[in-house]
Amino acid sequence: MRKVKAKSNNNHRFVAVAAVFCVACIAFLIVLAMRQAKGSSLPPKKSEIVRYYTVPGARGEIYDRNGKKIVGNSDSYDLVFEYGAMPDTREEVNASLLGIMDAIKRTGNEFKIADDLFILDGTYPNMTFVPEMEDKESSEYYHYTKFLTKHNFKEGEMTPSDIAEYFVSRYALGEYSAEQKTTLIRLYYEMERVDFGAYAVYTVARGVNDALVTAVKEAGIEGVTFDIPSERVYLYPGTASHILGRVGKMNEELWEKYEALGYGYSDYVGTSGCEAAFEEHLRGTDGELCVEYDKEGRIVREYYTKMPKRGKDVYLTIDIELQLATEKALAENVEMIKNMPNLNADADAGAITVLDPNTGKVLATASYPTYDLSKFESKEYYNSLVADENLPLYNRALQGVYAPGSTYKIGVALAALEGGYINKDTEYVCNHQYHTGQFCLHIHGSENVIGAIRDSCNIFFFNVGEAMGINLITDYTERLGLGADTGLELGDKNGIVAGPAYRDEIGGAAWMLGDDLSASIGQSDHGYTPLQLSVYIASVVNGGTRYNTHILDSVREFYTGNVISKTDTTVADKVEFSDETYDLLIESMRQVVDSNQDVKKYFKDVPVTVGGKTGTAEVDGKTDYAVFCGFAPLDTPEIVISCVIEEGKYGQYAAYAVGKIMETYFANYGEEIGERLQNAQ
Repeated sequence: MRKVKAKSNNNHRFVAVAAVFCVACIAFLIVLAMRQAKGSSLPPKKSEIVRYYTVPGARGEIYDRNGKKIVGNSDSYDLVFEYGAMPDTREEVNASLLGIMDAIKRTGNEFKIADDLFILDGTYPNMTFVPEMEDKESSEYYHYTKFLTKHNFKEGEMTPSDIAEYFVSRYALGEYSAEQKTTLIRLYYEMERVDFGAYAVYTVARGVNDALVTAVKEAGIEGVTFDIPSERVYLYPGTASHILGRVGKMNEELWEKYEALGYGYSDYVGTSGCEAAFEEHLRGTDGELCVEYDKEGRIVREYYTKMPKRGKDVYLTIDIELQLATEKALAENVEMIKNMPNLNADADAGAITVLDPNTGKVLATASYPTYDLSKFESKEYYNSLVADENLPLYNRALQGVYAPGSTYKIGVALAALEGGYINKDTEYVCNHQYHTGQFCLHIHGSENVIGAIRDSCNIFFFNVGEAMGINLITDYTERLGLGADTGLELGDKNGIVAGPAYRDEIGGAAWMLGDDLSASIGQSDHGYTPLQLSVYIASVVNGGTRYNTHILDSVREFYTGNVISKTDTTVADKVEFSDETYDLLIESMRQVVDSNQDVKKYFKDVPVTVGGKTGTAEVDGKTDYAVFCGFAPLDTPEIVISCVIEEGKYGQYAAYAVGKIMETYFANYGEEIGERLQNAQ
C-alpha cells in the first residue's frame, strides 16, 4: 500500500513540475514575441549598460512685429565627453580620446575645438609655455594658477617639462608616441581645467558638422555624446545687438536667481537684453534620453523617457527694417558731424529711440558705436570691444543720461501755460543778457511763447523759471516722462530730476535762483535717457497721455503660431492740459522745423509735415551735445524720435538721423497711415 501511494505522489509531482515548465516556456515565448514586435521594455541584461542623458529643449526664437525672424537656433552639435559613459580602464579612455581627435581631424573640425586654453607649445618632450603665459592678466595664466593650487604646486617650481611629465605619469601615457602624448596631455589639461567628472562634462568641440557625428558613431567611440547647443543664429548680424542681448553659461550671480527655478549650473540662460528679459518664455524644457549599450560599448537602443520641449517664440514691437535704417542713420549722423569742415566737433557716439506715441511701443532703438553678436564668442573681438574708449557695449539709448537742453522748453512752456504764468500773448524782451548775468546766444527782441520755442530763446524761459521755480515745472515734466520709470522690460535708468531735492540728496551746493534759471532751459542737474525724451515728447503730442513703453508684442506657440499672451497698452499717467496749450505747442514745434532751413533740409523727403525741437546740451570739459526730438505727422502723430549725438555741437545736426528714419517709416507704412488718417476724418 505504501509503495502504491509513493508512486501516485511521484506522478503528481511530475505533472506539477511539467505544468510549471510549460507555463514558463509559454511566458518566455510570449515575452520574446513582444520584445521582437515592440522592442524590449524589460530591464537590460547584466551584460548591458543603461545611461540617461539630459537633452536640452530648443530655445524659442525671436521675431520682429511683422513676423520676420531675427534670432534663431543653430542646427549644429557639440561633441561632449561624458564621465558616466566613458570606458572603465585608463587604456580604453585614452583610446577614446585619441579616437575623438582623429575623427575631428579627418572631418575637418579642428577649428571647432572648444575653449582651448592649453599652456604648452611644441611636441612632447620638447614643450615650452605659450606666449600668453607671459601676460599675468591672460586667461591662460589665470587657469594655470588654478591648476597649481589644485595640486599644491608652487608657482615657479613647475617647468613645461615638469607639467608634461606630471600628465604622462598621472594618466599612464608612457607607451604612446610623442605625438599621441602631446594630444593626450592637452586634452587631460583641459579636462582638469573644467573639473571634468560626474557633475561636469568636457565639451571637446562646438558646432561640429554631421560628418563628425557620423564618424564617431561608426567608430563606436565610447564616452561620446552629442548635445544640441544653445548657440544662437542672428539673421541680421550686427543689428539690434543692444536690444537682443546674449545667451551664456550660468555664473554665480545668475545661479542664485535660477537655481530655485529648476535650472542646472551648466545650463545656458539669457544674460542681457531680450534674451534675459524674456527668459521664462524662450527657455525650452529639457528631455531625457535613455541609451542602452552592450558589454562592448555599442549602442543597442536609444529612446526618450521624456521628450524635450521647445521654448515659446517671442515677437517684438520693433520693425527690423526700421531698426536697420535707424542704426544706419545714427552712424551716418555721427560721421557727418565729425567730418563737417570748420565745425571742430569731436562726435563719436550717440543714441536714438523711436516710439509709437499712441501705444508706447518701441519701434526701434540704437546705440552707437555698436557691436556684432555673431562675433561675440571670439576672444579677440570681445577684447577689442572692451578696449574701445567709445564703449560699444554700453547701451546709450537706455542707460545714457543726458541733459535735455532746449528740448526741455516744451515742458516748461506747458507748465507755464497751464499754471497761468503766461498765455499765448505773453512777451519778454531778449537783449542777450539776463539780470543775473546768464545769457541767450542771440538777441531776439520781443518774443511770445511760440517764438521763444522756435528760436530757443533762453531769456524768455529765464523769466518763466524765475516766476515759477523749478519744482512747479518738474511737477509737469516728470509726469510727462522725464525722470519717470518708462516701464520697459529691458530696464533703463530713471535719470535725474533737477531741483532742491536732488541737490540735497547728493549733498551738493544749496539750490539758488541761478539754478532755477539754468534748469528751466534744460541744463543744471537734469539728466534723462533718450527713451525718456521720446516718452516725454510723445506724452505732449498725443495730448497728455504717458504710456508705459514696451518692446514685447506677444508670446506665441512654436509650430502653430498661436498667441499665448499679448502685451496690453497701459497708461502710466494722464496730464490734463487745454486744447489751446496743445495747439500752441504743436505750432511752435512745426515752426522749429519749417522756419529753420538748417533743420528743414533734413526733412525735405519726408512726405508729411514734421514737428520737433532742437537742444544743445552743455557738458563740462566737452563739446556741447546735439539733441533733437521730432514727431510726425503733425496733426495726428504716429511716430516720435529722439536723437542725441555726443559732442555734436548744435542740436540742429541731430535732426539728420531723425529725418532719415522718418523717410523709411513713411515709405514702409505710408499707405497704412493714409487709411488711418482717412478713417479719422
